[in-house]
Order: sequence, then structure tokens, then C-alpha cells
Amino acid sequence: MESLKKVVLCVLVCHVTAWVNQFDKEFTFQCPPETSLVHVVSSHDNHFEDRVWDFSCRAPPHNDAKMSNCEWTGYENEFDRPLTFQCARDGVIAGISSIHDNHHEDRRFKFYCCEIPGYITGSCYFTAYVNNFDEHMDYVVPSGKVMRGIDSYHENKEEDRRFKFEICDLDAHDEPAKDQVRRN
Repeated sequence: MESLKKVVLCVLVCHVTAWVNQFDKEFTFQCPPETSLVHVVSSHDNHFEDRVWDFSCRAPPHNDAKMSNCEWTGYENEFDRPLTFQCARDGVIAGISSIHDNHHEDRRFKFYCCEIPGYITGSCYFTAYVNNFDEHMDYVVPSGKVMRGIDSYHENKEEDRRFKFEICDLDAHDEPAKDQVRRN
């Protein structure tokens, strides 16, 4: 019976062959050029009271969409405090960086955001929480959508975080009309 439990756990967790970090260590993940974050996988360990992470990226849902003005934010949360983040100027998340603190048993996060000229984010919504405390997380952005934001809170009892993601359509934006409005 014990070996069956291990097999079931491995089917749920072992599909990731390499994590971008080790427990209690910092990490920085940046998508390849012209792609944004679309897959977030994370597994929690009660011994370390931390998570390991893995990410995947894909090109925006429009063939002519090119990413520009990419930049890292500063840390967007304090240890043990909520995280509510959205990329500015209709940007999309193309990277995540994080540090861990053993005293707080928590992480701080910064984000790499890119704008996509000629496009704006629209019809945005936050998912429900995609993980429970102390459990595995595996979230994929729906096809044709982009990730613009992240919301998370930390609970000291579990020494873990729950996450939800802001997901948006990428809509064409009429740049000349925008310039016309500015002149009026």
C-alpha cells in the first residue's frame, strides 16, 4: 500500500524533472524573448516550509505581437504580508524572481513585465485560488490568454502561501485613435 501511495504522489508531483530553485534559495526565472509566463508549477515541503518552482512560457496569442519595454519591478510584498500585483501599462508577466527568509518562512517576489505595443489587456479576471496550503500547485493559463497579475497571501500556521492569477485577453489597440485623443 505504501508503494502505491508513492506512485500516486509521483504521478502528481514527479512530472517536473527540474525545479528552478532549491528549498530556501532565491531564484530568478525569465521567459525567452517574445514569450510570457503561462505555466506555474510549485510544490511545498513541510520540513523546509518552502516551495520549489518551475515555469513555462509561450508566445502571445497574436502572430504580430512583439514584446518591448520589459523591466523588473522591485519586491512587491513584505514577508508574511499579502501580495497583490499587476503589471503596469497593460504589460504581461514574463518572469519571476524570489528570495526566501527562514525566520519568516516566506518569500518576497518581484516580476518581469513586458508591454506588447498595439495591444491592451482586456476582459481580465482573477482565478480562484489554484492551491491549498501545503499542497502541490499546477496552473496553466488558458489558450489565447495572458497573465497580468498575481494575488497571494501567507498563513503563519501552515507557513505557506495560496495563489491566484489575473488572466486577460490580449486585444488589438488602435494606436492612431489613441494619439488623436491626446491631441484633442
